[in-house]
Amino acid sequence: MGKKDTKPKFTTVVTKQGESLKVFEDMETFERFIKDSEEDDNFNNVHCQIHYYPPFVMHASHDNEEKVKDTDNSHNKKFVRHVHQHVEKHLLKEIKDALDMPDLKFHDKNKEETFEHVRWHYGETAEHKDKKFKIDINVTCLHDTAMVDVDYATTPIV
Repeated sequence: MGKKDTKPKFTTVVTKQGESLKVFEDMETFERFIKDSEEDDNFNNVHCQIHYYPPFVMHASHDNEEKVKDTDNSHNKKFVRHVHQHVEKHLLKEIKDALDMPDLKFHDKNKEETFEHVRWHYGETAEHKDKKFKIDINVTCLHDTAMVDVDYATTPIV
């Protein structure tokens, strides 16, 4: 029996502005990173992304990425509706739980639709552990893939 791969499933990218951006491959590692940053009191200055197949896509393809339907993309109304439900009922809830802020409400919500993508934006100003910060979450599904991109950023407010 081989050793289990225990390496972190993310890469760190340095942006043009010199900021560190973590890009995750799976939801579990993404949530753990947010939870760890909350526990380390670094939750108010985080920028990370995750690119993943939503659970309903993996369920429909029997956990085989090669069996994901070509029609699962931003041009499919049913797919877009399911992504939105997944975000509203699961992703945002899991982020609130990881931040230990169950009462967090996202008042700044909007949806942008183009031929290339559908993007939902969720934003909120919050205070936690006597630190005031802004949370921005952008969820994007594209016209040519079933993968969903989530951009999560928190910025301190002075």
